[in-house]
Amino acid sequence: MVFYWLKVIIIQKEEANIVTNSLSANEKLLQVLIHIAASPFPLQAQQLSVEMNMPISSLYRYLALLRDWNLIEENHGHNTYSAGPAALQLQRNFQINSPLPDGVRPILKRLQQQTGEMSAYMVPVGFNALCVDSIDSPYALRCSYEKGQSQPLIRGASAKVILAYLPLSRQLRILNHYEITEKEQLDAWLTELDLIKQDGFAISTSEIDQGVSGVSAPVFIGNKVAGAVSVMAPAERINSRKNKIVMCVLQAARALPPQH
Repeated sequence: MVFYWLKVIIIQKEEANIVTNSLSANEKLLQVLIHIAASPFPLQAQQLSVEMNMPISSLYRYLALLRDWNLIEENHGHNTYSAGPAALQLQRNFQINSPLPDGVRPILKRLQQQTGEMSAYMVPVGFNALCVDSIDSPYALRCSYEKGQSQPLIRGASAKVILAYLPLSRQLRILNHYEITEKEQLDAWLTELDLIKQDGFAISTSEIDQGVSGVSAPVFIGNKVAGAVSVMAPAERINSRKNKIVMCVLQAARALPPQH
């Protein structure tokens, strides 16, 4: 355990240097774009600077470049930034050329029919888990999983099952981003993630929406985690049919991701 924690400490220090000093200008530019895209509301430059721990002078250079290419737009009246019209080109290209939109939906639909509950496919994007697609349950469900919406990569079964299969260095970078840095905190998190890997799936309750449970399994490309397929439902319905739902989710995960 001592040697394990020495390894963790060394990796933490390396990751801190990577985050603060070694990101290229292109990577920082993409960070700004993704941060704006992930926000549910327009962001002010000062807020971006604080949230990204980036000097305001550097941030304004990136914002100007993204604005010139119409990847973001500025609301001068409110001094805020949001996604720009060029994002439509990215969306259209994704819908036409990616195997995900057409390939994921049939599997999610089958999973929804097998379980009777909402199903979704999530992928890691930066420090978040992004919902690529979802199929609603016929039952009313107050759930935050919607296509195009993202959640922190530390909350909910989908996020945790992805996080569990990422390399340790990236796990520590993500945990550090969410200010999980104390030894006791890290010990608890790494233990939980290790248990998820042992089980091969994750279950959570009320971590995103009160009273809603999620069952998630990882999706791989080769040995690399590519995303997670999940079922969401009220906790009592998950608990009453947990074994069946877990089996269906694991089967769906093995059928993903779709290939051209």
